[in-house]
Amino acid sequence: MNRADDIEVAFASEDPESRRRAVESLREALHASRAGEPLPDVEAPARYLLRALGDSDWRVRKQSIEVVRSLAPAQELLAGLVLALEPGDNVGLRNAAVDALGAFGESAVLALGAKLSTLDADGKKLAAEALANTQLPTALEALRPLLRDPDLNVRAAAIEAIASAGVAAAADEAFQLLATFLKRPDESAFVRLSALDGINRLGSLLPWRTIETMLEDPVLERSAFAAAGRSGQPEALPALLLAFERARGGGVSAVLSALVEHSRTFKQNSLLVNDRAPSPRVVLRLLELASPSNDDLGSRKAALIVAGALGVVQVAPLAADALSDVRLLAEADEALSLLGARAVPALLQSAATADPDTRAACIELVTGLADAQAFPLAIAEIRKWMCDGPSIVVRAGLGAITLLGDESCFETVSARLGSADSVGAAESALSALAQRYPECARQLARKAKAEGEAAHAAAVIHGSLPAPIRGTVAEDVAYLSSLLSNASKAVRRAALSGLGNAGSALGAEAAAFALTDEEAEVRFAAILALSRLRTPDGELSGLGKLLELVEKSADEELVAAALGALAEAGDPRVLSVLRPLVQHASPMVAVAAIEALARVPDARRVEALIEGLSHRDAEVVKASMLALGDTIAPQVLAHFGACLEHEAWDVRRLSADMLGRAGGESASALLRARLAKEENPLVEKAISRALEHSHGLRHTPPPARGGSLRPR
Repeated sequence: MNRADDIEVAFASEDPESRRRAVESLREALHASRAGEPLPDVEAPARYLLRALGDSDWRVRKQSIEVVRSLAPAQELLAGLVLALEPGDNVGLRNAAVDALGAFGESAVLALGAKLSTLDADGKKLAAEALANTQLPTALEALRPLLRDPDLNVRAAAIEAIASAGVAAAADEAFQLLATFLKRPDESAFVRLSALDGINRLGSLLPWRTIETMLEDPVLERSAFAAAGRSGQPEALPALLLAFERARGGGVSAVLSALVEHSRTFKQNSLLVNDRAPSPRVVLRLLELASPSNDDLGSRKAALIVAGALGVVQVAPLAADALSDVRLLAEADEALSLLGARAVPALLQSAATADPDTRAACIELVTGLADAQAFPLAIAEIRKWMCDGPSIVVRAGLGAITLLGDESCFETVSARLGSADSVGAAESALSALAQRYPECARQLARKAKAEGEAAHAAAVIHGSLPAPIRGTVAEDVAYLSSLLSNASKAVRRAALSGLGNAGSALGAEAAAFALTDEEAEVRFAAILALSRLRTPDGELSGLGKLLELVEKSADEELVAAALGALAEAGDPRVLSVLRPLVQHASPMVAVAAIEALARVPDARRVEALIEGLSHRDAEVVKASMLALGDTIAPQVLAHFGACLEHEAWDVRRLSADMLGRAGGESASALLRARLAKEENPLVEKAISRALEHSHGLRHTPPPARGGSLRPR
């Protein structure tokens, strides 16, 4: 038995799985034939596939649809699919044909357009759906004849198909076709409803006058609500609110959805019209629907949003409580945002008895919503919660104080500086307070003793405000220097930040002393401070200490940080220290040295960077190339060309990119020479791209190949 016989037996099997595997086997054979392999001796592959499309088992039909789609636009199959739309008892075949036809694109549009006049009403409806599945603008023209069909079900199917195709292809044209049906008073309500639903699917906007006439039609009413909500017209709101008062059953959700859409389309914090509040009945219904007693989650979500948009302050407690329900979180947050500062009292009341996570969330919301009038109330409550609250509440409170805090918050924030889990947030909050209330902050810092509890706060203030704080810069430096022996590493780090902010060369010795601190974060802070200290004539006073650190320290991370500080200096004297590191240091230090060299204002840096191209580590080589990127001297291009021979493929790829950016015949010659022997596809692509960029060329991609059942 040959393969063709095997396929015939499988398709005739009573086992659905055998028939499904036969479909897949036929697909493999057909695709193999495209690659030049002989096709099994099967008389009519299309006949087998069409037969499988009408199989009694849904799994076989599904597999067949996938295979047929993959073979589009094979003409033998297309003809069979179109023929399947003719009257027949096999409903599965007709539906499967509709699903498959969309993949045949323009060929399907032409074939179906020619077939429409010969089909019965059911066939025309199926053809309309198949045309919609193509998602092509030309499908709209093919559907036009069906809009005049005497069968209203066919007209409705054509309208639905136009909307589906229009969403992806031609929304304006589809809208014009559908809108004509709304202007026909003699057209059936069913067809007009289909047209209105189609317009809503397109997202097109109708004039308010057109929508208003449909709100009185019980058949069109609900779809008209959706159109009114999307319209964004002020006149739509009173009509929707009146409908909401009268709505019953499913109509309530329909109007609520329209009101939500209107609130989002209108893009205002309040939908109040002519400064009139919604009627008591509207408010009552919204509160009932937004309450936890409402089991309908969808209407509860919508009611929260609409109440917030209408400025119904009474919904704030309900929205605040809903924050703890993950299903309602987004809608509750939206409602509170729409209410703005009016929601703050309710949020604070809800947070007072909430769990820590919810309380922290409420604090964050209050921070974003509170206005100048609500600030004092909010800050007073937040400060109380921070006194003995868990860390999540404290951090949220510090965030609020950073944005909203007043003079009363200095003590509260200073008290949190000693807590390891909130010290960073406390320092940020104190810095923000100092910048808002500088005189109050200066007074606090001046009173602080080096050994006292306020020392940390004083150090943060010194780092946040311009010097002098204590009378003279010398006094500031003396005080901050005394803090470098404090037992707390956070205080020592903050003191170094203050020294750097003072910017005086007087602090150089103290900052240099801190380079030997036992804590890494303090040592890094010392490096940063040294990079900011200047002599009266503007020179970097800590340059010598930083250079010494680079030459003698075995801590690679510390050396890399020092190199970054030297880069900030921009002093040509660093060249002699940086150059040896480029070629011989560890990768981390070498990259840091390269980045520093790139910013040295001395032409000799190019020679030093070129030396980095011979480093043993690929990352260092790439860093050197990037640092040389703007240099197009011939010797640099030659070295980039040498990098095209590097053993690391990513180095070769970057070299190709850099040569492409440089352009010119020399760079192109190097690229062409490498392209002839390059084996890595990613590097090949980079070289080709570089050559195109260099010469302004663009390769035309090969045309897409169409499908076929047999080799061409």
